[in-house]
Amino acid sequence: MNNKWTSAVAVILPGILAVPAYSADTDPQPALESTLSEQDIAVLKQKLIQLNQQIKLQQQTINQMAQQVLKQEALNRQASTKDVTSTQQPVSASTPSSSPPSVERQKAQSSQQAAIASDAAERKKAPDRARSTDDVLQEAHNVFSRKFTVEPSFTYSYYSRKDLILRGFLALDAIFLGNLNLDRIRTNTTRLDLTTRYTLNDNWQFELSLPYLYRWTQYDSVGEGNSSQRYETADISGGQIGDVSGAVYYRINAESVDWPDWVWNVRVRAPTGKDPFGIPLETSDTGNLTYPTEMATGSGVWGASTGFSLAKTFDPAIVFFNLNYGVSFTEAFDDLSGSPGLSPGEIDLGNYLDYSVGLAFAVSERMSLSMSFNQRFYSKTKQRPEGGEWEKIPRTDTNTASLGIGATLALSPNLSMVTSIGSGLTEDSPDYQISLRFPYRF
Repeated sequence: MNNKWTSAVAVILPGILAVPAYSADTDPQPALESTLSEQDIAVLKQKLIQLNQQIKLQQQTINQMAQQVLKQEALNRQASTKDVTSTQQPVSASTPSSSPPSVERQKAQSSQQAAIASDAAERKKAPDRARSTDDVLQEAHNVFSRKFTVEPSFTYSYYSRKDLILRGFLALDAIFLGNLNLDRIRTNTTRLDLTTRYTLNDNWQFELSLPYLYRWTQYDSVGEGNSSQRYETADISGGQIGDVSGAVYYRINAESVDWPDWVWNVRVRAPTGKDPFGIPLETSDTGNLTYPTEMATGSGVWGASTGFSLAKTFDPAIVFFNLNYGVSFTEAFDDLSGSPGLSPGEIDLGNYLDYSVGLAFAVSERMSLSMSFNQRFYSKTKQRPEGGEWEKIPRTDTNTASLGIGATLALSPNLSMVTSIGSGLTEDSPDYQISLRFPYRF
């Protein structure tokens, strides 16, 4: 027998045997008698004290035995575990080719694979954007998370240009002999657009834009009657639908940690507005000022463009870049000049190349700010009278550039307001432009 168990029995056994002995010596009859002597009461008290001490001793002994039992059970479990491990090790050593890797190696490999998969998934995941920066990005790039969007917009631009016309020659390298004309054109253009966008899936998006333009132009010419202090003025205004356009966007690559969001686009413009060709011209009585009698709201020819846009998130900022190339198709008209009589021929408005770069950053979930720079280069317009050769029109190769700042505010969970102010940087650009857009997403 185990020594620990022998000692435990030796401790508890005398206590257990002592209980009957005390019980046998205790006579309950004196408690039943009506009166007890002082000596009997003293004997009973002494026996009660002895019984109480014996009970405490037995309780201590029981506690010691319980602790010994628990320790022995723990030792038995440890011994059984060691035996199982020792029996498994020889089997593993005898068949190394068919045994799996160790538990530690498996854990290390699984942890490494999980870390690699988690890192790859995290790098492929597009960064989260604030609601307000999504609205800015929709104007400069594309957002494929909105199923259907309707966007009414209002744009006002002001354009002013002055031309000094000299008709004569320079005498003695200092004196000009001839006529001087100072012409000035001021144009106020208000444009209302209704744009709808439909997102088919994560890669395809379609857009249709319907514009309405109203223009008011004032023509001033100094030099009436060869006087430098008198000028003539003519005001022309009118509004009509502009050129309707449609676009298709395809996402080449979704944004990740390593790569930007890359979208390719194709846009087609239809000549639905009033073309500028064949509009009758009117001349003042003095012959000093010539101006059109109607306002054009469209280009008059079909056009197409293609390009791509990139956007990269550097939380909380977004950097975007656009590059597009557009062409205009040759169109024939019954009258090209607008002068009395018909001058039929063909017109080629030329091609253009434009780019833009900008930065948008979120101030809060509902508000963001943006800055952008846009520039477009136009080639010269060419015309060919009926039966003649192609000839380039002077001063039609233009360069427009503008610098803009804007702010976006989320008015409700579905409605936002996008504002922007642009300043022209070249002579061919509008002096300034103000735009308000209200995209509503469903």
